[in-house]
Amino acid sequence: MSAYSIARHHIDTALHAAEGERISRGDCLHAMLVTIAQALVKERGIPDTKSALEFQMNNLAEDADYEFMRP
Repeated sequence: MSAYSIARHHIDTALHAAEGERISRGDCLHAMLVTIAQALVKERGIPDTKSALEFQMNNLAEDADYEFMRP
């Protein structure tokens, strides 16, 4: 099992639990993001966590063109 499949499993489980508690998906995901960011800071520090979050935010668009890509 990969780290991403483990994470996906826990996200799905948390969203299912949130639904049962009438907590919105957005609120649950935000709480998970904050909790994960706090845990990652403890593990890897603020600069690495900030860099990882910024990289992910800058690369969310699946159809975006990047400078290094050639037609």
